[in-house]
Amino acid sequence: MQQPKDFEILDNMAEIIMIENETGILKYVNKAFCGCHGVTAEEAVGKSCFDFILPEDREVCNMEKVVTPENPYYRIEGRSKRADGTIIWLQYVGRAYFDDQGKLTEFQEIGVDITNWKKKIEDSARELIKTSKWINEMEPSVRGRQREQKSESDSRIFPALYRFSDIDTSSRKMKTLITYAKSVAAGDATILIEGESGTGKELFAQAIHNASRRARGPFVAINCGAVPGELIGSEFFGYAEGAFTGASKGGKPGKFEMASGGTLFLDEIGEMPLSQQVTLLRVLETPTVSRIGDIRQIPVDVRIICATNKSLYKEVKEKRFRRDLYYRLNVIHLQIPPLRERKEDLDLLIKRFLEKHGASYFNLENLFTEERKKAFYEYDWPGNVRELQNVIERLLYMPSGRSGAGILPEPLSIESEKEIAEQAEEEMLHRLMGEYEGNISMVARKMQISRNTLYKKLRKYDIWH
Repeated sequence: MQQPKDFEILDNMAEIIMIENETGILKYVNKAFCGCHGVTAEEAVGKSCFDFILPEDREVCNMEKVVTPENPYYRIEGRSKRADGTIIWLQYVGRAYFDDQGKLTEFQEIGVDITNWKKKIEDSARELIKTSKWINEMEPSVRGRQREQKSESDSRIFPALYRFSDIDTSSRKMKTLITYAKSVAAGDATILIEGESGTGKELFAQAIHNASRRARGPFVAINCGAVPGELIGSEFFGYAEGAFTGASKGGKPGKFEMASGGTLFLDEIGEMPLSQQVTLLRVLETPTVSRIGDIRQIPVDVRIICATNKSLYKEVKEKRFRRDLYYRLNVIHLQIPPLRERKEDLDLLIKRFLEKHGASYFNLENLFTEERKKAFYEYDWPGNVRELQNVIERLLYMPSGRSGAGILPEPLSIESEKEIAEQAEEEMLHRLMGEYEGNISMVARKMQISRNTLYKKLRKYDIWH
């Protein structure tokens, strides 16, 4: 297949130049491309551009379903093998072209070798890990005070606590999901986790982080729905000293910087205001951030895992979530089934929660009669695993003489379930706030919820220590 003859200037540029048709078939490559991959132009033209990208990076580099006539520009990174066999990182800036009917016709891209830059990022990540290790070795009470002073927006940075071995299941559906999650943990593709509240989305996020090559790096979580719109920029990117009135001396790093070398968990991504979603899209399209009030570009190496209890696809259709951002986030999709679809796990989970909440200190005689077990299996558990845990703990604290509706209302209705869950939750909050002397971080971690969610619950039950 012959190359166009009127590209003499492009042919002699030091940067890699590619032109592809709408499906990624190469129409033109310059000398820099040929030198990089050890092929002639005649050999390259007519092949797919994905033939020159490592297999595990091809999905990330597929822009066909992402670009639109309104947003034709993009930036991608991928690894490739040079002619001498060495693996290099390439970054491409490109534009998609469309005809008058809006049909995709062509891609044009210019690329550079960013291998050395990537190495600098990895070196910085190693230094960050050393610093994190030093912080973790500090005296516990000092760390506790620092945690209490952190984050106005319920973000937290600490080693991910949970692993796949912590997920108790005998459900075939869950086992298949775990196997798939383990396989995608090895890469760096963005992951979208969807599931109802209480199904364990952050548990999966932490398990994926711990099973990845980033396990020794930071795990930073931020509740997107809890950040006011005007603070999105400073939370994500940080700010420089003097950027605004009240800015901290020396500035403050954003969550992308804090997560560099590790994983950034964007919880409740479906709650992010539409007007602020472009802010996230911009940083996903380039591996650099600029602090507010600063012109410097700071390279970041972050894997993104998102979670939501909504259907983002439905949100896109109803124009409450950007389509282009949806495609950037939904590279790998994990759908966690609700507890009502895996009731075979009830026995395992009940046993785990009894052990967790100190069942050895309680009299379990007649706690789970056949009648109550039947009620557990007939109930739909709209609050999922979190609700089950609350009910189990409430049962443990019930007076030994109580039975029937006093322990577990029969039949279980939405109203009675809500009352049980709320009473159990309030009792647990009182106990944990006392046990941990009001340490918000420790209580949130014990309850496996975010700090922001904990603050809401404390206000709801008027609990303050």
